[in-house]
Amino acid sequence: MRYSLNGHIVADGDAPILRWWGIPASCPADIRGALAQNPEGEEFVLEINSGGGSVFAGFEMYSLLRNASRQGVHTRAEVQSLAGSAASVVMAGADTAAVSPVGQVMIHLPSTITEGNQGVHRESVQMLESITESIIAAYEGKVRGKTSHDALRRLMDRETFLSARAALDAGLVDEIIGEEPQPGEPVNPANIFNAVGGLPDMDKLRAAYIEATKSQSPEGKTPEARAGEPGAPEGAVFNLNTGAIAIAEAEAALQRARAEL
Repeated sequence: MRYSLNGHIVADGDAPILRWWGIPASCPADIRGALAQNPEGEEFVLEINSGGGSVFAGFEMYSLLRNASRQGVHTRAEVQSLAGSAASVVMAGADTAAVSPVGQVMIHLPSTITEGNQGVHRESVQMLESITESIIAAYEGKVRGKTSHDALRRLMDRETFLSARAALDAGLVDEIIGEEPQPGEPVNPANIFNAVGGLPDMDKLRAAYIEATKSQSPEGKTPEARAGEPGAPEGAVFNLNTGAIAIAEAEAALQRARAEL
């Protein structure tokens, strides 16, 4: 069975109001009802096209998907356009998450509006930090160690939009719709930073790279020097989104290393 999650993610009581005004909205009751109607033994596919909304409504949807999985219903999320904010948390609740080649996953920090004295604002800050940890817990359950807790937090700090490839590299999705699964694990530059516990010595890495690549060319040229020549190997294309993941991992590792000094 397929079901579409579109528009704003809101509480059950708010959805009828928005719909009355013609504003697309989805609420936990929608997912609950769809799961109840899902034929026995059939996969439940949730099509996601949402920029998010209420974090607690998103948490409830996440929990409904996880509960369905425990009851033997295989759940699959398919991001067709955007799974942003709370919608990315819902996506993380599915057994399998897939994204269209043109789809986007956006993660960021939760927000709220507070009015009152210093004590009230401090309570809001504490609440937002607690909610942030809950969001990261949902992501960590999906990425299974592919991206660290600290790196996820840094990506959230920056309100990061991830392309389909970057979301796959981060582990937030399991596949890109229409692509054949590739054997083996992709090379993750973040592993370099994790291995040494901080930023690598780029001068040494660059020197080793030049020597290693020269030996692969009969003219003793590096791939950069051979660029444009017939038969020259194609270099890796730097993906800005994937680079953001690596940078977040590097910064998190450097912060941990400084804390240990």
